[in-house]
Amino acid sequence: MKKLFASCLLLCSYTGLMAQMQPSLVPFGQTDSIYSDILKENRPLWVYTPPADTSYFTKPAYPVVYLLDGDFHFASLQSMILQLSTVNGNTALPRMIIVGIPNTRGNRTRDLTPTRDSLYPGSGGGEAFTGFLGKELIPYIDKKYATAPYRVLIGHSLGGLMVVNTLLHHPGLFNGYIAIDPSFSWNNKQMLSQAGTQLQSSFKNKSLYLAVAHTMKPGLDTIQLRKDNSQGSVHTSAILTFTDLLRKFTGNRLRWSYKYYEDDDHNSIPFAGEYDGLRFLFPHHRFPTYLYTDNTCPADSLEALITTHFKTLSEEMGYQVRPYEATLNEFGYYNLQQKNYAKAEMFFRLNIRYFPESFNTYDSMGDYYLERKDTAQANIFWKKALATRFSKEIKEKIDKVNNKVSH
Repeated sequence: MKKLFASCLLLCSYTGLMAQMQPSLVPFGQTDSIYSDILKENRPLWVYTPPADTSYFTKPAYPVVYLLDGDFHFASLQSMILQLSTVNGNTALPRMIIVGIPNTRGNRTRDLTPTRDSLYPGSGGGEAFTGFLGKELIPYIDKKYATAPYRVLIGHSLGGLMVVNTLLHHPGLFNGYIAIDPSFSWNNKQMLSQAGTQLQSSFKNKSLYLAVAHTMKPGLDTIQLRKDNSQGSVHTSAILTFTDLLRKFTGNRLRWSYKYYEDDDHNSIPFAGEYDGLRFLFPHHRFPTYLYTDNTCPADSLEALITTHFKTLSEEMGYQVRPYEATLNEFGYYNLQQKNYAKAEMFFRLNIRYFPESFNTYDSMGDYYLERKDTAQANIFWKKALATRFSKEIKEKIDKVNNKVSH
């Protein structure tokens, strides 16, 4: 039952795993970097990868969140995703890799503005920065880390402006876009003047979430807001103008939503906007995991729920989304210990179906048959496990069972 013990420790060992990572950025991330030939500078990165026990289980592939202004928002976003994807078995969000992109000294306005404004020398480098994302950073992350083909871009303020600009001009780079109180008023709203043309294109399988902060003067309604020339009103009015365009071009198949946060200003909105944006991007990810141990839910009903759930997620996200092998393994052994044999067998069988390349799945099914005193079937599955990957532990189990039979 060593694997059960190992899988149960996955959550508990999180702190220890993170503490061992060097060099340490914060207790829940690690530093990385890449030299950009496009930007002609070294770009530091802050990266979080979910902990996984790959000594037994297949290495998972994770969606990736790319976070602009990573030096501002990395810690809070990582804590949120960990809480909603892992802690206490939470499945509201998928486990994800987070790539925080810190700003280099003095270059935030250069990188996060799509057009040059003469009032801001050095601005307008957004296209080069987008080239860095698409041609250098994303390929680097895909090569080095276990990524799934689903990417999210998150940005706040000027970062939110770049998120929407990327969606309009480079929609293929990301699947989900979260723009938090974007600065659409930049450079006399130049991006908005072109957005109508861009929004006539197809945005099939793309999603956009807009979070709008309370920056207008007290007492203004939306009609008065659009006529007011104060800085806060101009900022919010530009966002409302963009939502007007989103409503106008309904045939572009863009899935989008927005929310006005009357109790949050421009500086307090990022956390709430990230939360609501991620929940919007992954509306069906939550699964009733309490059913894994609920004896009133028959094994066949639970199997149907699991397979339907992951089929739906796969269709929505555009690639095969599989359950976590360690989770199915853990609850297979849990039910085996509780003598809920039908449910235990179901979990182990599903693991073989989803992870036929894993030696662990066959080994676990062998343990199931040993518990059921069917040594012939146990031997068959253990030998399949050994054919996939040699394990001294499995070989010893086969020898022990066969020696008992021969005597």
